[in-house]
Amino acid sequence: MLSSHNKLKISIITCTYNSEKFLPKALESIENQTYPNVEHIINDSYSTDGTMTILQDYISRNQSRYEIKLIQSEPKGVGNALNVATQAATGDIIHYLHSDDYYLHERALENAAQYFYDSPNLVWLTGNFVVEWRGKRLTIPQTHILQPNLEIALSVMNFISHENTFMRTEAVQQYGGFMESKTDPVEYTLWLKLLKEHQPLIVNDEFTVFIIHKDSTSTGNI
Repeated sequence: MLSSHNKLKISIITCTYNSEKFLPKALESIENQTYPNVEHIINDSYSTDGTMTILQDYISRNQSRYEIKLIQSEPKGVGNALNVATQAATGDIIHYLHSDDYYLHERALENAAQYFYDSPNLVWLTGNFVVEWRGKRLTIPQTHILQPNLEIALSVMNFISHENTFMRTEAVQQYGGFMESKTDPVEYTLWLKLLKEHQPLIVNDEFTVFIIHKDSTSTGNI
């Protein structure tokens, strides 16, 4: 039985653009989550492949289980797509699941919500990085790098991935969201702004799997 932490609503953000190859796995991982209090916001940049058909089938299967919002915006890069979708978020907590990534296990959202429930003043948390390359998974224990001195670690490299980070929705909106430049890591300045007032909870835990492939628009984060 779920505890009262399920009162916290989680907004899942997924941005799509010609995503038919990996999207079904991402959507299936959402469908399988044990955490019930979610909304799923999908921002499609006018896909021309089978993405919309996949999304419509997904919505038909799950619209009675949880709220799903499908919007469309012009393709202006990952940062812009994430920011547009974030404006539609109404949850307490926000998480960005790319169309070519997926939740590691069915309790990923439940476990993340528990951290926020246990620490009511928590603004953001981040965990280890799990990547999938050629069908094999590798866990990168970046929390071991971050825990000794987060500020020094981030001054060297963007070790925090937004794929494995959960934040209070109001904090993302307050601190300006993601960079829309196509050459810089979209989340780096957001971390620096958050750090001025809020230390993240660094947990030795894993939530999502990041797939490395040649068509990925976010592999540059690695």
